[in-house]
Amino acid sequence: MQSARPDEVQERVRTSPTGKVFVRLAGAVDAERAVAPAVAVFDREGPVAIDAPEAIGATAGEVIDLSSHVAMPPLVNAHAHLDLTGIDPIPFDGTFANWAGEVRARRATEPEGIAAAVREGVRRSVAGGTGFIGDIAGGLGIAALEALRDSAPAAGLQGVSYVEVFGIGKASSRGVEFLKGLQAQVAHERGGIRLGVSPHAPYSCDDTVYAAAAELELPIATHLAETLDEDRFVRDGSGPFADLLKSVGAWTPALTGWGRGPVERIQPLLQGRGAALVHLNYLNEAGLQMLVREISAARPSVPVYCPRASDFFRHPAPGHAPHRYRELLAAGVPVALGTDSALVMGSAPTLSVLDEMRFLWKRDRTDPMTLVAMATVHGARALGVHASAVRLPCRSARGAAAVICASVRGDRSTSGTLQCLLESSEPTQWLWRPVRS
Repeated sequence: MQSARPDEVQERVRTSPTGKVFVRLAGAVDAERAVAPAVAVFDREGPVAIDAPEAIGATAGEVIDLSSHVAMPPLVNAHAHLDLTGIDPIPFDGTFANWAGEVRARRATEPEGIAAAVREGVRRSVAGGTGFIGDIAGGLGIAALEALRDSAPAAGLQGVSYVEVFGIGKASSRGVEFLKGLQAQVAHERGGIRLGVSPHAPYSCDDTVYAAAAELELPIATHLAETLDEDRFVRDGSGPFADLLKSVGAWTPALTGWGRGPVERIQPLLQGRGAALVHLNYLNEAGLQMLVREISAARPSVPVYCPRASDFFRHPAPGHAPHRYRELLAAGVPVALGTDSALVMGSAPTLSVLDEMRFLWKRDRTDPMTLVAMATVHGARALGVHASAVRLPCRSARGAAAVICASVRGDRSTSGTLQCLLESSEPTQWLWRPVRS
C-alpha cells in the first residue's frame, strides 16, 4: 500500500496499468449514510464505488493510503456573492442599509474588475470543496454572469448565476423591462452555469417585478426576511429602507407597506417555482407555516441559511428567537446552506459551506448527518441539481467528483469520524475533480 497526497489520486489512476486504483480512507459520508473506515474505487472516469471495506471486497491492484481523510460529495453553496470577493472588510455599524451603501460604493463596476472578483471567488470556492454554486450576479449583473461562465469549466464548478434585478416605486417599470429582455439577451446555459434571476429583496422590488421574474420560468432566488428593518418596511413602508429609496429617487407616496410580513407578501408570488429563499432570519409563524404547506408542491421553495453571515450582522436581534432552521427541517422543509459574500468571513481563505457546517456544529450541536444533507442534497434541490451528483460515488451526466477533508484524528468510529470532521479546521482537498474545457 502506497501513501499519496489527495491531489495525486487522479494522476495515479491515469497512469495505473489497470486503470483502477483503491484508496483507503478514514470514512465516507453523504446525506444517506456514513461509513468508517471506507474504501474508494476509482477508474479513469472517476469514482466507481465508495463504501465500507467489507462491501468493496478484495483490493487487487494499486492501493493508496489516505486513512486520515474522510470522503464527501462535492459541496453545494446555495447562496454566494462572488462579485464582492476581494473588497476590503467593511465593519458593520448595526444598520444594514448603511453597510449595504458602503458595499455599493466599493464594489467593482467595470467588467474587468467584476471578472477579477468573480475569478477570485471561484478560486476560493473550489478551494473550499464547492462543486455547485448559486451565485448572485449583482446589480443587473450580466458581466458577473459571463465571468462565472468563463471561469467555471476549468474549475470544475457548476450551478446557477442569478442575475440580480431591482425595481420598486419609480424604478419598478425599469426592473420589469430588464427581466423581459433578459432571456433574449443571455443564453440559458453555458459552461455548466445556468441563467437564473434574483429580485433583490422586498424593500427593493415590488410585486410586479417579483411576478415578472416568476413568469420567466428560470431558477429564482431572493433575499427574504433578512432584517427587522425589512420587516418594518414591508409592513408599513417606514424605516431606513424608506429613507434609502427616497435618497435614490425611487420612493413614491404609494409605498405605504403591505400590512404583513415579508414571507407572507412574497411567497404567494413565488410559490411552486422552486425559489431559493435566502436568510429568513426573522421568519414568523405564519411564514413558517406557508413554507411547510408548500412541501407537497412539485417545486417547493427552499430556504437557504447563511449562519456566519447572520452572526456577522448580529442576528437575531435582542429579544428575538434564534433562526428557525431546525423547526423547518423537523417539519420536512429542506433547508440549504450558503456562505453569502466573502465580506462576512473576515480572513477566511475559502468560500465553503463546510465552514458553515462547522459553525452550526459548534454553536448548536446540529446533527452531523443533517448538516451533510444541508450542504449537499438540500442545496442541490435549491439549484435544480440532481441528487445523484451529490451522493457518493457522485456519478452524473457532467462527470464525477468527491471532496475530502484532511487530517481527521481521534475516534475512528462512524460517529467519531463525523465529529472529528466538524471539529477540525483542516481545509478540503479534491480527491477527484472533473475539469472541463
